[in-house]
Amino acid sequence: MADMTKRERVLRTIRFEETDRVPLYDIIQNDAIIEHYAGEPLTYENGDHLVGVAVGRALDMTRMVSGPQRPREEMRSDGIRFRHERWTGWLLERPFHDLDTLVDWAGERIREANAQTFDGEYTRSIHNHVEAKWADFAEGDPTGRGDPTVFVLESGVGLEWMYWATGMELFTELLLLRPDVVDEWLEALSASEVRRAKAIADPHYIPIALTYTDIAHKTGTMFDPNWLRQHWAPRLKRLNDVWHEAGCVCLFHSDGNLWDVLDDLVEAGIDGLNPIEVLAGMTVKEVRAKYPNLFLAGGIDVSQLLALGTPEEVRAACREAIETTGGRGYFMGSSTEIHWDVRLENAKAMFEATELPGGPQATEFLEAL
Repeated sequence: MADMTKRERVLRTIRFEETDRVPLYDIIQNDAIIEHYAGEPLTYENGDHLVGVAVGRALDMTRMVSGPQRPREEMRSDGIRFRHERWTGWLLERPFHDLDTLVDWAGERIREANAQTFDGEYTRSIHNHVEAKWADFAEGDPTGRGDPTVFVLESGVGLEWMYWATGMELFTELLLLRPDVVDEWLEALSASEVRRAKAIADPHYIPIALTYTDIAHKTGTMFDPNWLRQHWAPRLKRLNDVWHEAGCVCLFHSDGNLWDVLDDLVEAGIDGLNPIEVLAGMTVKEVRAKYPNLFLAGGIDVSQLLALGTPEEVRAACREAIETTGGRGYFMGSSTEIHWDVRLENAKAMFEATELPGGPQATEFLEAL
């Protein structure tokens, strides 16, 4: 089979059609790996561009493409004080301290979300952003064809932001004592995202949208599955429906063990699942067996295998994932992202397990870096 473009490879994969090789989907946030594939030192100044070049050289599909951040503190307009570090960040201070002050603060966020609109200028800014990423990806394409990596755009239901902003302890108290506020807030955020999706959904720019919420940990969901089924899943379905109506495909993302709600996710219209977190009891083999119509992305353990294992162990895991899926409807990738603890030799082993784009010449080109 002739070499496909990355877009051809990605689109055929989501349709479970034969491809020239298994495509690669991941996020790269690792200095050594970025510098290896981009071929020059990574700095704060060139970070966004260089990450794009590295992604274009190594991956068929990606999201969250940005360079390292300068360490700094930020006071956000909503009163949250946040600390940025090179590849991560954390919340330092919230502008509320108990349920009553949280309810007042959440009321302001509800009003903001309900007032949010997305006009033609916003639509153009998103599509221009995608085109700028394509240009960086095309520069890194090892085939020399200027073939860009497919860019996946995030589209969140809103629940994750709510519990992040409030902290899980106060959010749990809010959920138990003021469920009306939680439901009104979730509706405001999800309705705002529906308006945003209607404004920007276009399969030319965004063939695949990442409709997401982190709702699970290692042993199960963070919330009662019945509550998720009643309050959250219908809003996920509404968001998926908007993307589908525009001709786009929905890849759902949540870390953790999702077995208790996977039927609900399928009913909500997800087309694919990511990241298949192995150490949370999710494996490519088991998910494919139970949900043969979902395309899968991820499944190569990053917390232990890619960070601490050997290239031989990585290659073995990759071979097993390909054999399990028959190379159909599967994107090779880590179980979260290629973070700063992943070994370069292990990332190379995973990337090369599918054969790099362009065949032998491209492989020789990358090995020369």
